[in-house]
Amino acid sequence: MQLKKIKFSRFKGEIGEWNIEGRPQDDKFDQWLELNNMNLITGKNASGKSRTIEVIRQIAALFSGDTELSRLTLLGYGTAEYEMLFCEDASEIQYFLSFQDGKVIQEIIIEDGKKRLNRSESRLWYEGVKDFLEFEVDPDVLAISKRDKKQHSFFEKLYTWGDRLNFYRFGGDLGKRTFLNDIDIVSSLNEQDIDLKNEDEVTGIFFKAKNKFPESFVQAVVDDMNFIEYHLSAVEIEKLRFPISAYGLVAYESDLGHPTDQREMSQGMFRALSLLIQLNYVILERVPSCILIDDIGEGLDFQRSQQLITLILNKFKDSQIQIIMTTNDRFVMNKVPLEYWQAIHRVPKRSLFYNYQNSREIFEEYKYSGLSNFDFLATGFYSTGFQKEE
Repeated sequence: MQLKKIKFSRFKGEIGEWNIEGRPQDDKFDQWLELNNMNLITGKNASGKSRTIEVIRQIAALFSGDTELSRLTLLGYGTAEYEMLFCEDASEIQYFLSFQDGKVIQEIIIEDGKKRLNRSESRLWYEGVKDFLEFEVDPDVLAISKRDKKQHSFFEKLYTWGDRLNFYRFGGDLGKRTFLNDIDIVSSLNEQDIDLKNEDEVTGIFFKAKNKFPESFVQAVVDDMNFIEYHLSAVEIEKLRFPISAYGLVAYESDLGHPTDQREMSQGMFRALSLLIQLNYVILERVPSCILIDDIGEGLDFQRSQQLITLILNKFKDSQIQIIMTTNDRFVMNKVPLEYWQAIHRVPKRSLFYNYQNSREIFEEYKYSGLSNFDFLATGFYSTGFQKEE
């Protein structure tokens, strides 16, 4: 199941109101932001790139139970409104959620045109009786907490989407300062003890993946690193030279006579290695619903940032996995086809998204300009096109 459309509002009607929506049509706001299988969110600083990624991550965490409304309230995000459309094959689910100060105001689910939930009316569809029954849950939790595979399959679909969404901050640490204290303890852990959603657990993820997929996992990581011109012959976990017991990732570079452990790797090299370890594992372990990558290419030189993008496009563009990335890197922008772009135009209270679906004429027109993709953003062409003389 993929997220195909979204509208979002935080603090609606208040001073701090902010909305995510598509390009205005006929000077009217409140349009859908339509998403593709592959998406690159671009925009000037403070336009809302990372905030948009975070909005999607938060609703996924609410669906999966990884966070609660009370937690969002503590973080200052306790008032918001989501409107979303999910599609899978010929089926679709429309979802609406509104909460204020951590309390649900309304929650609606429509599956294939049939209403399944109306929270304000306390009506929930039960498959066993083929009818609506009254229900009640606490005001600070989503109705999905009542999920039952037999009675409420629509809840299960939303839960699975949220549970299988993965989020990586490429511009962050990605586990570079996280080590294993005792490798014997890690080897005894069950799969559920490794949190695939915690990007800092990359060393533990590598260890479990190597043991579970001995024929394919490490070679896939090495091949991917070589593709982006980090020439490796192997990647291992080894004991590091610390006063205390600590194990970490070690890369064997083909042109060096000694291994390089994760402390000694450049930030860019480690970010690439960590991301590729985690992407290859989630692909082998389970098929993700969606992968969010914030600040893709950050810290890499221009050649490797472009090669990393090419690698990701090759891996996922024809898959069932939805990719949503953000970037401010001109080299990444120049490598990603405009058909995958989501260009943000920031106006008061709104981040407006311009894409191939809602601005096809402008996007097509630009292809014959002879300018780079980066200039498409830098000049503001995505929102204005060629200015016509009166």
